[in-house]
Amino acid sequence: MTDASFDTPRDAAQASPTAGPASLNIPPTLNETLFTLCATLTPLPGHAPLLDALRKAGGPEFAPRVSRGGWFRPGRILDANGGCVAEDALAWLEQAWAEIDEDGEAFLERYADAGYVLTLQQGISHYLVAPWGKGPAEFLQLEIEELQEVSSHVVGAGSAAPLAAEDLLERPAAAPAPVALGAPRYVLRRLTDVTQFVGRLIDQTGKPAPILRFLSDWAASSAGQQRRFCDHWVLALTEHLDRFHQTRYGATTVAAHAPVWTGIPASRGTVLARELHDFDRTAGYGFAWYFHMVGSRRVPRSLAPLVAGDLQDGMAYLPERDAALVQAWARDPYTL
Repeated sequence: MTDASFDTPRDAAQASPTAGPASLNIPPTLNETLFTLCATLTPLPGHAPLLDALRKAGGPEFAPRVSRGGWFRPGRILDANGGCVAEDALAWLEQAWAEIDEDGEAFLERYADAGYVLTLQQGISHYLVAPWGKGPAEFLQLEIEELQEVSSHVVGAGSAAPLAAEDLLERPAAAPAPVALGAPRYVLRRLTDVTQFVGRLIDQTGKPAPILRFLSDWAASSAGQQRRFCDHWVLALTEHLDRFHQTRYGATTVAAHAPVWTGIPASRGTVLARELHDFDRTAGYGFAWYFHMVGSRRVPRSLAPLVAGDLQDGMAYLPERDAALVQAWARDPYTL
């Protein structure tokens, strides 16, 4: 899947109960519109200019849901005067490393005094969603990266000889603080019809992906009866080739809001019921503790057998539909 890909709607006859019916007819120019807007607009908190421009262009009504920062990727190689030596730092380092026969001492001897500076692209991944139905997979998920180039360190400035080209990417402890080299910018990563992606998960061979059971549990629970899945979760999507060169798809959940479990270990009865209720209230929807137990591990998995034990003892502090899911999990547990 390319960075700016959009999955066309799945035929209604092929849609599964989990995936839901076919998605809305998305304008075929939506990807191009998003690419242009990302290339021309400056990132701002809340993404109001981007969303307003998309709305005026006739696009779906997206809402920000999750942002994940703290990551980076290699940027460029600059000379001591700020001129660009290489646009792809990693490729340049790998070539330079090969040219000196992967000899760390020889690399330092050749480049340590050159003053070449490695830059990084510091990133934040923004997830936005546009629901088009009530089913847990009936939404569009837009992933946009917010990137800013910063200077990292002088190549080869560390005291020890590198053992591999990748070691040259590591910032020495004594390196000056990174300096921004430009304004933040948007980059369109992926636009996904989640119904279509779930359909691919269903169609692939092998053991069913755990996310399918998670979405099915959501639809069957009191949470799914009251709230949209994409109001509280997004999906981290993966795609890779297996050893048979077949494309394999995967997805894990990312919570938009992740409360901290503060319950007392091994609580039972009314105390446990109150702890579950308090967590759900903080999360903003009923039965949230179960989904955070399975999908984010914010809630200890040891909790479900305790709840199941209370249910067997005749306590009825969960709706029947939720109690059935807890009992099913106790018999056949799973996590994402």
